Amino acid sequence: MVAATASRPRRAAVICAVVLFSLFGQLPFATAQTIEANPPWPAHCPLRIGLLIDQSSSMEPRFDEVREAASNVVDALRDKHSEVSIIDFGTDARVVRSAVDISDDDSRHQLKEQIGDLSAHDGDNDGATNWEAAFLAAKELRLNVAVLITDGLPNVYGNPVQEGDEAIPAAIAASTQLKRDHTRVAGVGIDLDQVGARNLASVTGPNVGQDYFVTDTSGLLRQLYGIVASSCGVTIAALPQPEPPVFPWGKVLLGTLGGLVLLALVAYALHRRRGTSVRPAPATGGGGSAKGGRIDHSDLTKRVRGIRPDEQNTNLHKDQP
Repeated sequence: MVAATASRPRRAAVICAVVLFSLFGQLPFATAQTIEANPPWPAHCPLRIGLLIDQSSSMEPRFDEVREAASNVVDALRDKHSEVSIIDFGTDARVVRSAVDISDDDSRHQLKEQIGDLSAHDGDNDGATNWEAAFLAAKELRLNVAVLITDGLPNVYGNPVQEGDEAIPAAIAASTQLKRDHTRVAGVGIDLDQVGARNLASVTGPNVGQDYFVTDTSGLLRQLYGIVASSCGVTIAALPQPEPPVFPWGKVLLGTLGGLVLLALVAYALHRRRGTSVRPAPATGGGGSAKGGRIDHSDLTKRVRGIRPDEQNTNLHKDQP
């Protein structure tokens, strides 16, 4: 009787797996592992939050909007003394900046400039999608919340990097490590189909609107603001709106100064060239004598007095006894 009772859960698990495989095709790769429950929202600020930004080649058509939304959502925490980290990933992942205190104006503006410099990979060797690498990079930062911004198509994993269906189980294992370190994992999927949404749910949790969010680029900023609001335990309306663009005075002044220096150098070079081309030849005639390029001023004085040199010589001879 005990043996029969113990076998019932196994039978039920097998039946569930068969049903899931029949319904979802690729989902067993994700459901083969137990999905760790997401920790609760911190519901307080300040906090440490990380944006994990997908730079794979499939993100290229929408990356301008992603970059703008990521930059603007940094402003949502500027009065909360919170720290923001940026991780970008394609075939591999890297920490762009970590633990930036965005209540400091200079630090926040520098971070937003760095986000503005990001770009999607255009079909090169870095253009794959490695969720596992992004989660592992985030694990080192001890975040309260990690926000994955992606189009939901992971295809590589491991070190060295490999391609294949195991990319999703590897990402689940990495996100599980984050959750066990008390990091809430939120996913924002852009223009996802059904398979993409299931992929995102497998690394975050099953609850759409809480664990993961699906949107298009026009709704991306609002979804990110919603995540920040939930993280801090406030309403979206309580968050500061994005700052207007800051005029880049420093870059403009440096560019102007560089242009003036270049203009001065060009003017100096032209002046030198003109000076060497019109230099006067030494005077050799006209009643004056030139020795070594120098004028005999005695002849010039005699001319001023109205005495010609030949007349002076004649008068000298007349005066002699």
